[in-house]
Formats: sequence, structure tokens, C-alpha cells
Amino acid sequence: MLHHTPHHWNFLFRHEVNVVYLSVALRSFGISLLGLFVPLYLIKDQDFSLAAVLGFYLFFSVILAISTPIAGAFSARFGMKHTVLVSVPLYLGFLFLLYFLPFLKIASSSPSSFFSRISLLLPAALLGISIAFYWMGLHQVIYRVSTRKHRGEAIGKQKAVTVLGTIAGPLVGGFIISFSGFPLLFAVAAVFLILSAGFLLFNKEKHTSYHFSLRSLVPGKEHWKNSLFFVSQGTRVIADGMLWPLLVFFLLEDYLSLGFLGTLFAGGSALLLWFMGRKSDHYNKRDLVRWLTPLESASWFFRSLVDSFSQILGITIFSVLVTGVREAPLSALEYDKAQGDITAYFVNREIFVALGRIFMLTFVLLTDSITGGLFFQGIANLAVLLF
Repeated sequence: MLHHTPHHWNFLFRHEVNVVYLSVALRSFGISLLGLFVPLYLIKDQDFSLAAVLGFYLFFSVILAISTPIAGAFSARFGMKHTVLVSVPLYLGFLFLLYFLPFLKIASSSPSSFFSRISLLLPAALLGISIAFYWMGLHQVIYRVSTRKHRGEAIGKQKAVTVLGTIAGPLVGGFIISFSGFPLLFAVAAVFLILSAGFLLFNKEKHTSYHFSLRSLVPGKEHWKNSLFFVSQGTRVIADGMLWPLLVFFLLEDYLSLGFLGTLFAGGSALLLWFMGRKSDHYNKRDLVRWLTPLESASWFFRSLVDSFSQILGITIFSVLVTGVREAPLSALEYDKAQGDITAYFVNREIFVALGRIFMLTFVLLTDSITGGLFFQGIANLAVLLF
């Protein structure tokens, strides 16, 4: 009967954490449709140089670092979910400007002209502000709906749902690009971002007032190890989300192959994250992380050496196993350390993650070597042992 709502549907929306997971999954799918392909869109379709694209992400990272304290203050004043919701129209603005880049290219004399380069700054700025608000809100939502005793399970589920949302995304995105082009991809991604925001509105904001001060952002001597770890997480974001996909595409020159590998990584990681999230609460999380970190570094060293599809496939499977097992206990440790002024903790985290992004992008720009960046990530990853 159409006027009856199934019991499991009521159950889903009565439990805040389920709504959060659903919203995260929808957003992850929308982002994953194009996440791997934005650098390639700028390089292959819009004829920007690799240096210009690295500059785009460098400016984005600077704006992300600057915007994070603002997002923290907004969250402390207006609430966590409102902070996540603000990120959506900003990301839609980013997609809108990417869509109109071809028209700006026509208006300028060449894609490398000053006007065309400036045209990259505004979408980079919108992306940076959007990501700052999204993660500031989501970190606090996840912290509030989880408990220390079961945090490994909660974080494992959140990570797994995030990755599950990305399983089909890269493959679908590659298919859409191959047969219809980027404009349709931007439109489909926008629809899923809007849906993800809509589901958060099913629950009212349970506002918790947090004290927040810029003075609290300066880490004490006892927290410098945490800061180094956060920097290594930022370098990893660039290595995993930009450098590795670029290297794979340059070697294979095929969107569908890149999408297939992205889907393979997402699917395997989701299963392991879900499983290890439940198991890690019954083991020493720090020991698990320390045992697996050298293997994670080895995977980055191997990535810098690949030159064939079989090697890329092999290292992808190896990375799935290591990352899928390590990520849930490592993330749970991060949330366990958020004591006292949690807004300041997460602002501090995101600023140092952004600094890590900046550091990696600057390194690749100076060395003009994508493989050098991947090798460097293998070294930077060892900072996890300090955490």
C-alpha cells in the first residue's frame, strides 16, 4: 500500500548515524564520478600544462588551510550539520565553473594565457572552501555519534560506506566521459551532491556549543608528533588522489582502465574497512598500525616503479589489502585523541593536512617528477609511526 512506509525505512531515518552514512555514501558516489578525472580534464580536455594543474591544486590547498579556522568558527556557532550543508552549494559552484572553462578558453588567446590561468583560481577557491566546511562538519558529526569503546567499528563503517559509495563511481565516470563527455558527468555529480545534502535534513541539528579560539590552533610541544602525522596525511591525499591516477593514465591512456582500477581499489577497501572496523576494537589499534605502516610505505615505493598494466594491477591489489586493514584502526586513533576542545583539534588537523598537500605539490613542481612524489610519499608515510 502506497501510504505505508516500510519499517526498515522508518528505522533508517530514526537513527541519526544511518542518515549520516547514507548522506556520506551519496556524496562519495557523486565526488567519485569525477574525482579521478578532474586533473585529466584540465590537462587532456582543456590543454593546461601539468605545472598549471599542480598550481591549481596548490592554490586550492592554500585556500583550504585559510578557510578551515573559518569553518571551525562557523561550526561552533551554527552547528555541525549546517557546516556540512554549506559545503554543497560551494562544490556545485566549483562544478559550474569547471563546466564553463571551455568558454573561458575560447575567450582567451590560449589556455596558457594569463586570463586562462586566472580562470582556474576561482574554482580552486570554491573547492578549497567547500572541502574545509565539509570535513569540519563531518569530523564532528562522526565524533559525536561514536563512542570510544566502539569507535573502531563506527569509523570502519563510515570509511566503508564512503568507499562503497565510490565503488561504481570511477567506472561509471570513465564510461560517461568516454561516450558523452565531461558536461554530462558534471551534471550527474551535481544531482548526487544535492541528494546527499537533502538526506541530512531528515534530522534536526543537535547543536552543541563548543569554545573555539584561534590561540588553540598552535600545537604545544607535546603535540608536534601529531602535526607531523597530519602533514603526512595531506601528502598522501595528493599522492593517492592526483599523482597516482595521473601516472596510471599516462601509462595506459584510457579512462575506462583508470575507472576500473579505481573501482577495484574501492570495492576491496570497503570490504576490509567494514571487517577491520569491527575487529579492531578487540585488538591493540596502535600495534596494528605499526605493523602495517612499513608495508604501506613499500606500496608507495612500488608505485613509483610501475610501467605496465600487470604491475599497476598487482600494486593496486597489494595497496587494497594494506590500506583496507590499516585505515579503520588508524582513523579510530585519530578520533580518540580529540579531547577537550574538539573543534580546535579538528581545525588543527585540517590545517596541517592542507600544509601536507601544499608540501607535496611544491615538491612535485620543483622536481617535475610524479614518480618522485610517489617515492617521497613512501618516506612521508613513516610519520604514522610517531602518532
